[in-house]
Amino acid sequence: MASSTRSISGRKTARRRSFMAQPFTSPTGVYQFRRKVPPELRAVLGHEYKRSLKTRDPAEAKAKHAEEWSRSDVKFALARAQLAGGDLLGARDVQLLAARWHRAELDKLEMTGDFASWLTQGPTVTVEHGDYYDEHSPLLTMREALGHDPDADFTEEIEAYVKTTLRESNIPLPAPGTETYVRLVSAFRANALDLSDIAMKRYEGDWQTQANVLPEEPLGLEAKRTVRKQETKKLLALFEEYAQDKVLNDGDTRGVRKTIAGYRAVVVQFIELCGDTSVAQISRETIRQYRAYMAALPSKGEGIRKLTARQLIAKAEAEGLPKVSEATVRNKLRTLSAVLSYAVRMGLATENPVIAGGIAKAAARAATNRSASTRRRKEYSNDELKLIFASPIYTDAGWSSPRADFGKAWYWMPLLMYYTGARREELAQLAVRDVRQTEDGIWHLSILAVADDEDAGRGVKTAGSRRFIPLHSDLLALSFLEYVAGLSPAGQLFPLLKPSPDGYYGTNFGKRWAHYLRETVGLKSSASPSHGFRHSFKTICREVGIPEDVHDAITGHSGNGAVARDYGTMPLSRMAQEMRRYRTAPLEGNVRGMPSD
Repeated sequence: MASSTRSISGRKTARRRSFMAQPFTSPTGVYQFRRKVPPELRAVLGHEYKRSLKTRDPAEAKAKHAEEWSRSDVKFALARAQLAGGDLLGARDVQLLAARWHRAELDKLEMTGDFASWLTQGPTVTVEHGDYYDEHSPLLTMREALGHDPDADFTEEIEAYVKTTLRESNIPLPAPGTETYVRLVSAFRANALDLSDIAMKRYEGDWQTQANVLPEEPLGLEAKRTVRKQETKKLLALFEEYAQDKVLNDGDTRGVRKTIAGYRAVVVQFIELCGDTSVAQISRETIRQYRAYMAALPSKGEGIRKLTARQLIAKAEAEGLPKVSEATVRNKLRTLSAVLSYAVRMGLATENPVIAGGIAKAAARAATNRSASTRRRKEYSNDELKLIFASPIYTDAGWSSPRADFGKAWYWMPLLMYYTGARREELAQLAVRDVRQTEDGIWHLSILAVADDEDAGRGVKTAGSRRFIPLHSDLLALSFLEYVAGLSPAGQLFPLLKPSPDGYYGTNFGKRWAHYLRETVGLKSSASPSHGFRHSFKTICREVGIPEDVHDAITGHSGNGAVARDYGTMPLSRMAQEMRRYRTAPLEGNVRGMPSD
C-alpha cells in the first residue's frame, strides 16, 4: 500500500510541475525555464520554449522563473498575432529597438574597455625606415572597412544581433525577406556603424563624443502590455499581497513570519529612499540608484537604530562610519527582487528591473570579489575549541551565569552543537521525547523528523532539515542520557530556555553564549559564536574522512545539488557507524560527566 501511495504522489508531483511555475535543473546544476509550446504556435516558436535562468541558486531561480513565465506569455501572444498577419513592429519601433541595442552594447563596451572588438584589421601598411621596413595593420571602423574593401560584408553579424535582441525582448522574429525584417537589418546596420565609430573614439581616448540615438521609449507593443492596474498598485500594497501569498504557499510558521518581517523592513527602507511609487514605475534606473543608497548606509554607529534611511546616510557621510557590506546589499536586492518577481507573475509589471538590469548579478559579483579578498574563517580552530572546552562551564563545578540561568543548557548546548553540527535553534527547541532509541539500540535526536513531532512552537529552516542525528558515544559517556532521564517526559530538553517574542528558544541563549565567550573565555575568533560549531563539524568530518553524503545527511544539507542525493534516505545505522571516526571534544581530563547540581 505504501508503494502505491508513493506512486500516486509521484504522478501528482509530475502533473503539478507540468502546470505550475517550477524551475528545472540541468545536468550541470544550472536552472532552466521550460514550457511546452501549443501546437498552433510551433511554426514560429518550435516545440518547446526553453531558456537558461543562469543560476544555481534555488531562490534566485524561482524569482527568475516567475519573470520568464510572464515573458513566455507575452511571446506566445505575439506569436499568435504574427500568425494572424499582424504587424508587431512599426517603423518607429524598429528604430527604437535598434537604438536600445546600441545603448546596451555601448554600456558593455565602456564597462569592459574592449573597444577593439568593434574594430577590424585594415590592410597591411609598410613604412620604410632606412635599412629596414616596419609593417603594421591599423584598426579600422566598420564604416572605414567598407570604404576600403567593396567586398566587406557584415550582414551575417548584424542579423545575429537582430535575432538576439528580438529573442531577449520576447518578440517573434519576422520571416526573412519581409518588409519588417529588412527594416530591422537596415536599422541595426546603421546603429552598428555608429557604434563602431564610437568604439574608435573611445579606443583613441575620446570620452567626450556621445552616441546620437533615439531616447529610451517603450515599443508600441510594450505600451499595449501595460494595463491600468499597473498604474495604481503601490509597492507596499503589493508587498502585503506577496506576504499573504507566501503564507498560503509556505505555511504560517514562525520561520515564514520571520522572513516576511525581514522582507517588510527592506521594502519599507526602499520606500523611504525611493518613494512608494507604483510598481510599474520602478525602473532599472530606480534599482541602480537604490543600490547606490544601500552602499552608503552605515553598518554600525551610535544611535543609528532610531534614524530614517536618509538620516543614516547623512550620518555615515558626516562621521565617516563604516558602510554595510556588499553581501548585505546583495541580500536586500534579492529580497526586493522576490517581491518584484511576484508583481511580474501577477501581471502587474512586464519585467523585474532587479534582474533585467543586471543589478543583482553585479552586486553578487562585488560581494563574491570582496569575500574572496577578505574571507574570514567560519569554523573554530583547534586551539579555540580547546579554549572553549577548558572554560569555567566545563572545569568549574560551581560556575553559574550571573545574568542568565539556563540550567544545564550551558553545559550541553555547546557539546551538542560540536558533536551534531545542528543549528542552535534546532537543539534549543528539542523536547525530551526527541531523544530516542531505535530497536537495534542506536540513540539519536529527532529534528522534527516525523509527523507527530510537529507543534505550533517549533520549526525547521527547510524541509531537508527534518532528520535524525545519531548521538556520539562521547555524549553517552558524559552522562547525557542520565540528564535526559531526570527530566519530565512531556517537557522540554532544556526547560529554562524560554521562547523569544518571535518564538525562538535559542535566541537568548545565543546572546548570552556570545557574551560568555567574549567576556569570560576571552575568545577572539572570526567564527560565529554558535554557528561556528556547525562549520567546525563539517571541517572535522572532512578531516577524518567521513563521506560527504553522510555528514550532509547529519547536518541536513542538500548535497551540492547532486540529483542522486534526492533518491533514497541515509540509514541512521550508517551515520552512527561513520560518526565513530569523529574527533573527541578537547575537554580537560578531569571533566568526564555532567556537572552536579
